[in-house]
Amino acid sequence: MKIIALDFETACPEPGNACQIGLAWIDGLTITRVEERYIRPRDMNFTFTWCHGITADHVWDKPEFPEVLEEFRGDLEGALVLAHNAGFDQGVFHGCAKSYRVKPPSMDFLCTLMIARQVWPELKSKALGHLARHLGITFKHHNAAEDAMACAQVAIAAALKLGAYEISDIPSRLAERRAAGRAA
Repeated sequence: MKIIALDFETACPEPGNACQIGLAWIDGLTITRVEERYIRPRDMNFTFTWCHGITADHVWDKPEFPEVLEEFRGDLEGALVLAHNAGFDQGVFHGCAKSYRVKPPSMDFLCTLMIARQVWPELKSKALGHLARHLGITFKHHNAAEDAMACAQVAIAAALKLGAYEISDIPSRLAERRAAGRAA
């Protein structure tokens, strides 16, 4: 099974305005590749620069979402896609696809934030930065490639803690853990 951690940075809250994508490929429990692309957003309205530092100057000559999607479509088709707070990244992905009237690849999302809540319940915060510090992961937050790589490392750490052989085994290991907790 193809497993890819994904992260988006957005220029503004309106759909279709992703300005950066990061992807980290996982084989077994190893990150094998990390990619990042700037994306020229539809509106070129940058209200989130304060968060990620990306401006119109970074993306004015970059491809828009459909071209970037086509570059990675084969990788994403049929993949298990990890994202920290997957609802956000899934929403960005589908919002961009809808805005540009392109068909998104068929893929399943798995949320590492939800995983972290079950694997490390003792941690006060399960935010990516906090988890990274707890796990000894260093990364530049709000850079899509760095965030995708940190997300992948969180998933790998969770798999190891759960005794899973692959990332795709995490949901069944968590279900076993819940069942054992109810039986106790």
